[in-house]
Amino acid sequence: MSGKVSARAVAAFLASFPLAATAQETVLDAVVITADRPDEAVAGASRLDRQALPALRAKTSDTARLLENIPGAATYGAGGISSLPVIRGLADDRLRTTVDGMDLMTACPNHMNPALSFIDPSKVASVEAYAGIAPVSVGGDSIGGTIQVKSGPPRFARPGEALLVEGEAGIFQRSNGNARGKNFRAMLANDRLNLSYSESESESDNYQAAGDFKVRTPTLWKTTAENHVAEREVGSSAYGGSRNTEFGLAFRFLHDHLIELKVGEQDLDYEGFPNQRMDMVWSVPDAANMYSLRMGQPSNMNESVNLRYNGQYEWGVLEATLFRQRLRHHMDMLRDRWIGMFMPMDAESATVGGLLKASADLTDTDLLRAGMDFQNYRYDDWWPPIGLSGAMCCDAFWNVRDGRRDRIGLFAEWEARWNPAWMTLLGIRGGTVASDAGPVQGYNVGMYGAEAADFNARDRYRKDNHLDWTALARYTPAATQTWEAGFARKSRSPNLLERYPWTYESMAMSMNNFVGDGNAYVGNMDLGPEIAHTFSASGDWHDASQRKWNLKLTGHLTHVRDFIDAERCAPGMSIRCPASNVTTTNRYVKLRYVNQAARLYGFDLSGKVELGRIESIGSFSLGGMTSFVRGENRTTGDNLYHMMPLNLKLALTHRLGGWTNTAEVQGVAAKTRISQVRNEVTTPGYGLLTLRSGYEWKHARLDVALENAFDRFYLLPLGGAYLGQGNSMIPNAIPYGMVLPGKARSLDLALNVRF
Repeated sequence: MSGKVSARAVAAFLASFPLAATAQETVLDAVVITADRPDEAVAGASRLDRQALPALRAKTSDTARLLENIPGAATYGAGGISSLPVIRGLADDRLRTTVDGMDLMTACPNHMNPALSFIDPSKVASVEAYAGIAPVSVGGDSIGGTIQVKSGPPRFARPGEALLVEGEAGIFQRSNGNARGKNFRAMLANDRLNLSYSESESESDNYQAAGDFKVRTPTLWKTTAENHVAEREVGSSAYGGSRNTEFGLAFRFLHDHLIELKVGEQDLDYEGFPNQRMDMVWSVPDAANMYSLRMGQPSNMNESVNLRYNGQYEWGVLEATLFRQRLRHHMDMLRDRWIGMFMPMDAESATVGGLLKASADLTDTDLLRAGMDFQNYRYDDWWPPIGLSGAMCCDAFWNVRDGRRDRIGLFAEWEARWNPAWMTLLGIRGGTVASDAGPVQGYNVGMYGAEAADFNARDRYRKDNHLDWTALARYTPAATQTWEAGFARKSRSPNLLERYPWTYESMAMSMNNFVGDGNAYVGNMDLGPEIAHTFSASGDWHDASQRKWNLKLTGHLTHVRDFIDAERCAPGMSIRCPASNVTTTNRYVKLRYVNQAARLYGFDLSGKVELGRIESIGSFSLGGMTSFVRGENRTTGDNLYHMMPLNLKLALTHRLGGWTNTAEVQGVAAKTRISQVRNEVTTPGYGLLTLRSGYEWKHARLDVALENAFDRFYLLPLGGAYLGQGNSMIPNAIPYGMVLPGKARSLDLALNVRF
């Protein structure tokens, strides 16, 4: 439990036994062997198989999509590198997502730059997901769970040996959308100091669906060649110029102490969002973006500095993290949806956060974790004026001005192993979240003056108190089975874009939407924090070695008080809310965030089995998982939005030497339970076949995959509304009911070489 394995202790033990005298005594130099304690495994985590990560990284440039191979996890459709993660029906800000220990924040009214978009899949070394029953030491200000994505730890040369030099270079090409990219990393280290550098680039054209899916209307397409997008091409799904770079410096001292500094930057030229009314674009003068106020400057850039310490002591482990993030974001319309009108939008944010955690070995069977974490977030969201007259003249429109959201939490957690059969985990967390925003204004006084004045006259400061706790028990009656059950209370406060967007004007409301449903949203300063009570129980059956077969079934139930859902904008709220908005069932609508009661329940089933081995042919195994979740609004009787229907994955894997070959079948049931308040659209069921093959040499790996091998057309249950073409400025100009389709067949190639 001390974290150090010493040969001296072994030598002392052996020395206590007398040995027969020999004719000649040989005295050997003392050898001391030390080893760092491995990453602490907190109870309740689901992990991606390290063997599976290389093949998964080869098929996507979107890190969030790696989670789709964890039972109960899925992704909301968004940009090509910016999907939003979902765990058991709870998504985005309802999950606490960290990248190398940093609680990174978005800076966009459409959440176009979520935390996982800031790390390229080529850098991901481990993925852990805590669903619902997240220990208080890893969760806070979240009700759906925790996602932890980490890059590889620094490596050092052995004492007395030469410098350790390592590197890796890779390229990939995917036929659908002509996606392409490269990655590179290099490391130089002695026994104390590690210097590292990594970079990656990726880009893609619009991807293709497997069938014609568009509805022709006069407002959807123009006749000019530059606006024409083919029947199967998904407009505004391209991205380009995504560049990630990172410099790392790590120093190891006293064998068991590590200080690590990472400085990273992401620069993105453009990224289309087919389920939003805007895109991330460059801010240089050209025919499609002539009104930007940031001409010639980097427009979508994330900069981060991350300082971490890990020290192992006789009593346990001490961890500390301090990070700073600065994010600049610019939106407008790509050519796919351009019709001669522009809407430049800008946002900036700055986040400072940190963690201090101690893990102390109280006894050989008791471990105490205690600490604190904080996050200070600043956010500005404004839309530059257009022209010298008209509705979008003559001042900047402030959607959120001087936004502030400060969080601090304290936690303590006791993990006890009572005997080989029983383990318990008890934890408690307390904290506060304080938010505020400054005065706002519209483009011109005549159009927005009254609403802005009402908003500015109110006290906008809000402070929420959080109290979370987790209780988890694990029972292992035999080497072939494990039972686990847990109960937790979790809290989450509204984000700034749920509280502070202030006008009911159609265009402005339609710019505030981070769920991709095509609707328009306004904030609600009177929102209270969400409070969730979650119960989960699971049984895990396996062989004694846990290598040949296993089957795990988990059931879960969550009740949420003050769940932040939506209600229709009605005439009594604003003169901008027509009565038709309340009753319509076939158009996009205006919505206001509101606290209501919710319930979610479902199950996850996963397993694998070694089928056997045939000499000279290789070994075979079968793995799979299936998940189901149901979400209900207990206040209105409606269904919650974007619930993933029953789905199944089965994979037959063959291994022979360096070869790994996989045939994977995915089946998704029809989505028929939909959110009525949002006019959500149903989707039919579908099945897909994917074939993958990979070969690994000592210093290289080649991956080949045929995604959607039968070229089946399907609609994404969590893809949202297709808004990739048409007039983004007029909420109902885009035909209602078009759902974002999935990708057609794609041949994917990836090659990585290590040196």
